[in-house]
Amino acid sequence: MLPGMPAHLPILEEDLAAYRRDGAVVLRGVLDASALALLEAGVEEAYHNRNQRHSVVRNAEGKGETLVEQYPSQHSPSLAALVASGVPGQIAARAMGTPSAQLVLDQIFYKCPGPVAATPWHQDTPFLRVRGDDLVRVWLCADPSPADLTVQVVRGSHRWNVVYNTRSMAASPVVPAREGDFANDQLGDAHLPLVPDVAGQRESFEILRFDVEPGDALIFQGNVLHGAEGRADYPLGRRAFASLWGGPLLRYHRSEGKTFPPPGGEPPEGKIADGAPIGQYETAFPVGWRET
Repeated sequence: MLPGMPAHLPILEEDLAAYRRDGAVVLRGVLDASALALLEAGVEEAYHNRNQRHSVVRNAEGKGETLVEQYPSQHSPSLAALVASGVPGQIAARAMGTPSAQLVLDQIFYKCPGPVAATPWHQDTPFLRVRGDDLVRVWLCADPSPADLTVQVVRGSHRWNVVYNTRSMAASPVVPAREGDFANDQLGDAHLPLVPDVAGQRESFEILRFDVEPGDALIFQGNVLHGAEGRADYPLGRRAFASLWGGPLLRYHRSEGKTFPPPGGEPPEGKIADGAPIGQYETAFPVGWRET
C-alpha cells in the first residue's frame, strides 16, 4: 500500500461476489466525507477548466448537453488528490482480486439539467490499449442518479469472451456538438464485430439498473456492455467521475486505429510491446493502490 492510503475500505464480500457473477454492483456508502468533497470539487474544476480532450454530445434533436472529458485528474487538483488518496484504486483492486491497481483512463461525465441524451450501448475495451479480465471501472457520482438515467449493464456480458467494435448495429441516439480528439470513426480495430442493438432488443438481454447516491461506487467490469437511457427533461444536473483500472497482468494492446493512450504516456525507454503486462510499465499506467 502506498503511503497515506486507506488501509481497508468497507467493501462487503457479497458485493464482490455479485460483481464477479454479474459484471457490476453498487458498493453502498463506500466513500467518506473527505472523498466526497474532493469528488464534487474536482468535477467542477474539470468542467470549468476543461482540457482539449473533451467532447460534448446532445440528443438526436440537438438538445441537452453532456460533457465527457478524458484525463481530468491531470489538471484538476481535487481529482488528482482523489486518485492519490487510493480510494478508487483500492476499490478496483478489491474488485479484481489483484495486489495492485494501475490507472488506465479517467473521465468526467457532466450532464446539465434539461433534456438528457442517451448513452449508446458500448463496451469500453475497444477504446483502450489494454486487453484482459483484470479491468474495472469505478463510477463515482456527485449527485443522486436514478436507475433510468444511470449506467445500465447487460448482466454477464463480461463473460462472453468477445471484444466489440467501437461502432454499433444501432443508429446513434446522440449527435456530437464537439467531437474532440477522439471521434468514433477513427477509433479501435475495424475488424471487430459490431455492438448488438441492445436498446432496440432489450427483451433479448438481462439488463441491470441501479439507483446511485453520492458516497456509493458503481463498479463494472471493463468488458461489460453498458449504456444509459435518455429523458425528454430532467430538472437536476448529474456529475460523475469514472476511472478505469487494470491489474498488473492486464495486457497492452496496439490497435489499428486511434485509442486512448496510457495516462502516463509512452515510457522513456520506447514503445510498450504488444501483449506485455502493464505491471512492467508503472510510469505509463500509474499505480493507484498497492497491497502491503
